[in-house]
Amino acid sequence: MNHLVNYVNAILDAPSPRRARLDGSSRDSWTDQGYTVVAEQSTYVFDDGAVIQRTTEQDDYPAEAACAECWIRYEVIHQPSGDAIQPGHISFNNACREAFWRRYFSPEAPTAPGCGPSASPKQPA
Repeated sequence: MNHLVNYVNAILDAPSPRRARLDGSSRDSWTDQGYTVVAEQSTYVFDDGAVIQRTTEQDDYPAEAACAECWIRYEVIHQPSGDAIQPGHISFNNACREAFWRRYFSPEAPTAPGCGPSASPKQPA
C-alpha cells in the first residue's frame, strides 16, 4: 500500500520517497461577514503517475489559538498503476492536525507548514 502521507510530504517539500510537480493552481478570495476568505486549489503530478489535489481555505479572522482554524484537504484524483494510495482523501480543520497526522505516519518527523497560500511550497517550474 502507498500511504497518502508520502505524497503529502512530497507536496510540502518534506522527506518522501515520491517526487511532486505542481501541475496547476487557482486562487479565489471573497468577503464573508467582513473577513477575507482565501481558497487555493493546487494539483500535483507525481513520479509514479499519481495526481493529487490540495485544497486550502483560510480567513483573516483574528485568532488567539496556537493553531488557527483553516481547512486543508488532499484528494487522490488519479491512482498510480499498481499499488493504490490509501487513504484516498483526508481533511483537516487546522495545520496542527495535519502536522500530527504527518508525524504519526511518516518515517521521519516533518514540520508543520501551516495553512493557506504561503503553505504550498511547490511552485510552477
